[in-house]
Formats: sequence, C-alpha cells, structure tokens
Amino acid sequence: MTAQKIQQVALKLFAEKGYDATALSEIATKTGIKKPSIYAHFPGKMELFLAIVKNISHDYQACWTDALEQSVNLPADKQLELIFFAVGNHYINSRDKLSFLVRLWLFPPADCATEALDSLHRHNEVILNKVTVIFQQGIKDKIFAPQSPSDMAQAYFCMLDGYLARVIRYPNFDYKRAISLIWQSFMFNPPICNNN
Repeated sequence: MTAQKIQQVALKLFAEKGYDATALSEIATKTGIKKPSIYAHFPGKMELFLAIVKNISHDYQACWTDALEQSVNLPADKQLELIFFAVGNHYINSRDKLSFLVRLWLFPPADCATEALDSLHRHNEVILNKVTVIFQQGIKDKIFAPQSPSDMAQAYFCMLDGYLARVIRYPNFDYKRAISLIWQSFMFNPPICNNN
C-alpha cells in the first residue's frame, strides 16, 4: 500500500514540476513518511520514476485498446469519433497522467533509460497503424474522400494531441463541451459525388 501511495504522490509532483525539480524528500513529506522509507520500496528516484512510466504506459495502452475494441463494429467515422471522445475524456479525467505523459514525451529526464521511452513509442506506432487502417476502410466505404490514410491518421493524432495540450494549459475551460465542437470541425467532409 505504501509503494502505491508513494507512486501516486510522485506522479502528481513529477506531472506538476518535472523530474529534476522534484526531490525524494518532498515526495516523502507529502506521502507522510520519512525519506529513507522510500528506499524500502524503490532504490532511488529514477527507479520510482520508471515504475510510474511503466504504469502510465500500461494505462495509455489500455485506454486506446478499450476504445478500439468498443468501436470495432461501427462505420469508420463513428469509430474515430468514439475513440477520440474515449481517449479525450479519459485524460480530461486523469490530468496528472496527462501532464506526466506530455512531460515524458517532450522533456524526458536526461538519464532516463531509453527502453522506457521506446516502449511508449512502440505502443504509439501500433495505435497509429490501427487508426490508419480505420481511415483506409472509411475511404473504401466512401465515408472519406480519397486521401493518404496515413496522413489522415497523423492529422487525427495532431488534433487529439493539441486538444489534450490545451486541457493542461487552460484547466478551467469547458473541454467537455469543446470536444464536440473540435470533433465536428475535424470531421467536416463534403459528401463524395459519384458522377457515374
């Protein structure tokens, strides 16, 4: 139980302040323990950080896997909508996880093991490929105009990433309402005309 509590406190501090600006003594104080007690669970700050990275990575993968599985029988546009809302809402409701992930992507600690980041990159590539396949199906079904499915998937990710970055930057904005407006703007697509 203490190890879990340490990780919860550390996640919040790492998300708010970053790895370098967070001291083990501060984590201990906010957990309600003495600093040496952390060493009973983690050999050092980096090992604690990597344990959190592993949990966040699993959470990220599970969030996307659940969304992809829930949407599998829908038409392509509805699949992408469900995934966008599911992932967006997951991280709106888990802002510490979101802030931690963004810091990890953009500003990883200099001495962070590359395996930790490589795992996240691999997950992301798998997810990007699955979203590309959804766009391919949408083009085949004439839901979307013929374009590069991989480019469309990249644009989809950019939109979602941008949306989630704004959640961090402007926490008091009504993002539950905004998500619908952003989605409608992204999916605006004139009907495909067949002149045959």
